[in-house]
Amino acid sequence: MVSEEDVWARCRRLVEQKVGWGNSDHWQNRDFEQLSEQILAETGVSLSVTTLKRLWGRVRYDSSPNPTTLDTLAQFVGYDNWRTLRVHDSAGHPMPVEPLIEQTFQPMQQAPPTGLTPKATQITATNYGRWAVAGLVGLVVLIAIIWGYRKRNTTLYVGAVSFASRPVARGIPNTVVFDYDARDSNADSVFIQQSWDPTLRFRVDKAGRQYTSTYYYPGYFRAKLVLNDSIVREQDLFISSGGWLGTVEVGQIPLYLPKKRVQKPTGEVSVTPADLQTVGVALTDKAPVVNLFRVDSSQLANGERFVFETAVRSTYNRGDAVCQPVEIMLLCTMGVHAIPLSVPGCVGELQLRTGHQSISGKTTDLSGFGVDFSNWVPVRYEVANKRVRIWINQKQVYEGPLNESPGRVMGLRYRFKGTGAVQYARLNDLP
Repeated sequence: MVSEEDVWARCRRLVEQKVGWGNSDHWQNRDFEQLSEQILAETGVSLSVTTLKRLWGRVRYDSSPNPTTLDTLAQFVGYDNWRTLRVHDSAGHPMPVEPLIEQTFQPMQQAPPTGLTPKATQITATNYGRWAVAGLVGLVVLIAIIWGYRKRNTTLYVGAVSFASRPVARGIPNTVVFDYDARDSNADSVFIQQSWDPTLRFRVDKAGRQYTSTYYYPGYFRAKLVLNDSIVREQDLFISSGGWLGTVEVGQIPLYLPKKRVQKPTGEVSVTPADLQTVGVALTDKAPVVNLFRVDSSQLANGERFVFETAVRSTYNRGDAVCQPVEIMLLCTMGVHAIPLSVPGCVGELQLRTGHQSISGKTTDLSGFGVDFSNWVPVRYEVANKRVRIWINQKQVYEGPLNESPGRVMGLRYRFKGTGAVQYARLNDLP
């Protein structure tokens, strides 16, 4: 019989074959980051790097993966859901009936008792094997009947279910109060999910009426009320950054840089080694990930026709920041646009996202996104007539279709490895 671990091992192999990066034993952190991005681009569901490392045995974790995670991975390798993959795997590895019969014959190979001929022994063993096969078939049929009955009687019923939210403060961090009522349903479990990220899903009391959740990053979020595995209600949340906000990623709760340090008297917005020291972070060969956010009412644009212009610099290139990766993200109501930059020698590691489409530097020439950060790097990103055009250093480096818009632009996020700076950022609707 095929075990759950056998199915999971096969799923891992299918993922490894699909991405073509070799044996996962040799994958680095960046490989898991790219896998997370590729899964998001193809399924619309984000599995965090930590979650993927747990599933691949890189991080100790004693609990079982949640159903959404398993379904997402199954969809990534071409199946409708985890159950379909499991059934297909079982069909591809049928239960070894013949060895069971041979095992049944094994005791009969000893010398038969006095008075019994070898022929009589052969008949007895054959009959016993037939009964074993018949019993096995009957057991399978019984399990199928029980499973079908349970499936028929566990169809989710949703009646007068309600879901609402309200932030309790301005800025970050911010606690949001969720008012919900899921009693008019037959759900066994009820969850509230902060956004599109299923790792930010929290189980709540079905008989309860309120739940609070803390948001540590600004942005536009679509919170979800989940009954069993089904999203039944959604709530839009806009959490402002209150101007420019600098953070350092150190786990689920980031470090916040003093606002007066982030916005410099010269007008540029930047994070320097001295700024990091104010929150107890030193630059080493393992560079911290630094973010600069601007999410407020001044950073809004029509997702169908807009132009975004900025100039950036990466200012750290030691240790694991030798590639000087920079990601400029336009945060939207239903997703993101993401413009990657690096030094020229590392463009194969880049991942461009134009709405819901992901373009990998491993399979596409993204050499135009390789830059020299000794000077400011001007970037222009334009969306019009369902097409995306990108200019870097006044040269067009990409043009392609926008198959599905991620919605209205609601804010900006710059992500640096180590330290970095933004000279200006302008977002405008096109006529």
